[in-house]
Amino acid sequence: MTNTEVSTRLEMRWVPVTDASGRTHMEAVWIEVGQPTTAAHAA
Repeated sequence: MTNTEVSTRLEMRWVPVTDASGRTHMEAVWIEVGQPTTAAHAA
């Protein structure tokens, strides 16, 4: 059994957005991403 802590970090991603007139453009959004701080090893 392995204890694993998770740290989070912010990551910017680009997403397509369509406006009311039907035009599509890209907008940046920030999301919180979980990342294990220790690696689990198979026994």
